[in-house]
Amino acid sequence: MVRALAGFREPVVWILLAIAFFTSISGKPVDGVLMLIVAAGLAWDSGRRARQRPPAPAGPADGVPEAGPPGSVAGRPAPGGASRTNGRRRLLVLATLVIGAAAYAGVMGSFIRYSWPATAGIIILGTVVVLIGWHGPLRRRQARGRLAAAGTLAWVAVLVFGGLWELAALLLQPSITTDSYAHPTISTLTDPVLAGSPGRSLVLAAWLALGWYLVER
Repeated sequence: MVRALAGFREPVVWILLAIAFFTSISGKPVDGVLMLIVAAGLAWDSGRRARQRPPAPAGPADGVPEAGPPGSVAGRPAPGGASRTNGRRRLLVLATLVIGAAAYAGVMGSFIRYSWPATAGIIILGTVVVLIGWHGPLRRRQARGRLAAAGTLAWVAVLVFGGLWELAALLLQPSITTDSYAHPTISTLTDPVLAGSPGRSLVLAAWLALGWYLVER
């Protein structure tokens, strides 16, 4: 309990709680419960990490050579044959992922919006990705240091503006569960795109690409 409370210092937890609340009152309780579960999980994990003191990572400045790719020694490049084999393997994995993503987007996009097959397919995939990424990046990367202040402020401004616009549009609707094109929310604006199967498949493909980009980072 103490760990979870400590994790509520993270802004993303409060953002997810707000999304869970407004999603629930707008007629989508299942989505709201899912957001609530993710927020609680992030709060607990953040509190757990805050109570731990990991040792300072060793780097080149500490006299420890950087780890190189598989087959390399003390950061030296791998032999040419091993490098070509790894390149083919990565290309094969990438092609498999692209084909699988296209098949997934096509199948899931064929289901009606908010139907149980579509909801279950997205929940299952999202849960698997969250569990994989929860333990950290898939491969070691060099620390990038602190974020630039200008970029951070720009993203904060975009998120705050978008959140306020969505909230204002939601409150100006005839009711919480009734859409209004006079004061459209983001979901209302995307309704024409998501009305047909091709549009849903394209949006799902973009969602998968964005998710893979975030997991890779």
